[in-house]
Amino acid sequence: GGLAVYGAKAKYDEREANRATSNHEQRVPNVKVKVLKPALLEDKFTVTGTVYGWENVTISAEVVGKIEWKGADTGDTVTKGQELFRIDTEAMQTRYEQAKAQARLAGQEFGRVQKLTDKGVSAARDQDSAVANRDVAEADLHAMEIQLRKSVAKAPMDGVVARVFSEQDEFTDVGKPLVNIVQLHKVKVRAGIPERDIPYFKAGDTVRIQLDAIPDRSFDGTIHLIAPAADLITHTFEAEIAIENADGCLKPGMIALAHLVRKKYPDAIAVPIFSTALIDDKRFAFVEKDGKAELRQVEIGVISGSNAHV
Repeated sequence: GGLAVYGAKAKYDEREANRATSNHEQRVPNVKVKVLKPALLEDKFTVTGTVYGWENVTISAEVVGKIEWKGADTGDTVTKGQELFRIDTEAMQTRYEQAKAQARLAGQEFGRVQKLTDKGVSAARDQDSAVANRDVAEADLHAMEIQLRKSVAKAPMDGVVARVFSEQDEFTDVGKPLVNIVQLHKVKVRAGIPERDIPYFKAGDTVRIQLDAIPDRSFDGTIHLIAPAADLITHTFEAEIAIENADGCLKPGMIALAHLVRKKYPDAIAVPIFSTALIDDKRFAFVEKDGKAELRQVEIGVISGSNAHV
């Protein structure tokens, strides 16, 4: 009987030992270990902006009259100096020719009086009158030349017609818009940089641009200028970011995301932020040592996505 009791007790002790070992193993679970290597870390943020044409010019009428001819439609490509509208040009050309003839006649009259005066035949007041008539006629000719030139609206630059405001045979007045021209070989994104971040940026810095309308591409832009004063409402400094647009895929009005980099850390160590723990207002991370997880205090720097610079 004693042997049986001893045998039962031995089995009981063995079961208890196995249970204790099993519980101990459950209390010390395995964890995943990630090997960290120094890599470039960027302290960056994103702002929303809008795409604009590189240059955007609205040409307005400089004279009053009927639009005799229109030479541009929406979407047309135009070159600098190309005629786009003629406003009462034929009538002004006629008045210019009349002023030209009058100036020529006044000049001839002045020459005739000058010869007579030199011979002592004509009075000095006749010469004064001839000089005045000549000067007035030349001034009238110059004024008509300016009006004739203004009656023809020309493209001030190479570009694309974005909108036509007036049509042929319409009556127009001084200051009334005729056509809007934009340059699209290069575009600019206007975005606001928060005042706390403005010290990190200057003209010439590179910016990566993404657009919801073109999700499969990103574009490299360069800060063209930064406003010297902040917007009084948003307290941001407007920046213009220049982007080459040779294929014309970037269109004015598109919404753009500008990824701005405050600072770069070339050989940074970053850990997943969820792998750190906050204990008594101090941040800790677990580091593998001899097959065990060892607790190390760390100082968190830049947060980039789900990673933290330590």
